[in-house]
Amino acid sequence: MNLTDIFNQENKVEEITMPFPFEEFQNEKILNSPEIKLTLTNIGRGKALIQGKTCLKFILPCDRCLKPVDSQIEIDFEREVLAPEMITDEDTKEDQHFVEEYELDVEALLIEELQLAWPSKVLCDEECKGICKKCGKNLNEGTCECDDFVPDIRFANLMDIFNAAQND
Repeated sequence: MNLTDIFNQENKVEEITMPFPFEEFQNEKILNSPEIKLTLTNIGRGKALIQGKTCLKFILPCDRCLKPVDSQIEIDFEREVLAPEMITDEDTKEDQHFVEEYELDVEALLIEELQLAWPSKVLCDEECKGICKKCGKNLNEGTCECDDFVPDIRFANLMDIFNAAQND
């Protein structure tokens, strides 16, 4: 998407609604057919504000028990970008890697925004007990017969002495 007019015309505003360009993200299928609404605004000579908004629906696995969880991820962002001739340092150039010369790479921008909005943890329930580390049973559905004793590693040396004494 070319930003030349936005960078050069004072107070220019352009609104664009387009289909979301991906069918899946991080190997997870996007369940709805979202549109992304972009607003491009000139905010000064060689400066533009890019605003975007969309909502994506996924079924993601619970991080504790792997049960499928209906998830909704809202993307709502604002990014200020500069025309190539306005960039004075390498950090600014890296921060707007999705703009090459006067071309906006919408897909690269959306990938970055979706990565930022992606949940760090997905839980089916705050009280989710997870799965047994030995047999794999979902502990939300009941207990298993596995020994769940976990020794305190601070006493590992004492346990070694105790076990050695028992074997003598």
